[in-house]
Amino acid sequence: MSLPFLPGNDFDNSVGREKFHKSQLFDYRNDVPAFVGESKTGIGGEILPGYRPKNNTSAYPKGEGTPAPAWVAFDRKVLSFQAYFKEDVVEKREETYRVRKCLILFYLEDDTIQVNERQVENSGIPQGTLIRRHRIPLQAPNDNQFYTVEHFNVGKTLEFYSKSFRLINCDYFTKKFLEHLGVKVGEPEEFPDDPYEKFRIDLLA
Repeated sequence: MSLPFLPGNDFDNSVGREKFHKSQLFDYRNDVPAFVGESKTGIGGEILPGYRPKNNTSAYPKGEGTPAPAWVAFDRKVLSFQAYFKEDVVEKREETYRVRKCLILFYLEDDTIQVNERQVENSGIPQGTLIRRHRIPLQAPNDNQFYTVEHFNVGKTLEFYSKSFRLINCDYFTKKFLEHLGVKVGEPEEFPDDPYEKFRIDLLA
């Protein structure tokens, strides 16, 4: 049986508490001062609504030499992956799906991602920039974290906003960069056959 919500009949949550310090809301990210309030606790270490614990682990060892902010060390360094995703087509009998060929760019300076699709003349579908450059969160229940370089490799399938992108190849710089991190780069793959592309070729022949 609970006590009535009246003066003198409720409990003080601070009774027995020994810590009353307030967390600092500013810290360093990539050696740059930034607001990190979402990863800090409240007064006395109390967990607040929207609290997101900070992940301090990494699969790669820390490099040697003078540390530098990521926006300086990785300025204009971009990982490039060839990828595709399959789009279901339900309103046409000539095809059941289409293979959308894309280029995924991962910017090392701030872990942002951009997805571009190769434009095909008279394709009849919107093409170009599919996902503008920004940090993409992981899938639930890890949606409080973002994609990093650890998630990228040839042969992997990544899900961006309910679309599954298959990474099938990368450029020379990307391959050497991943190998320098100790990652075994997967073998290149070919784009799967696209029924719609074959239909257009037969139609124009």
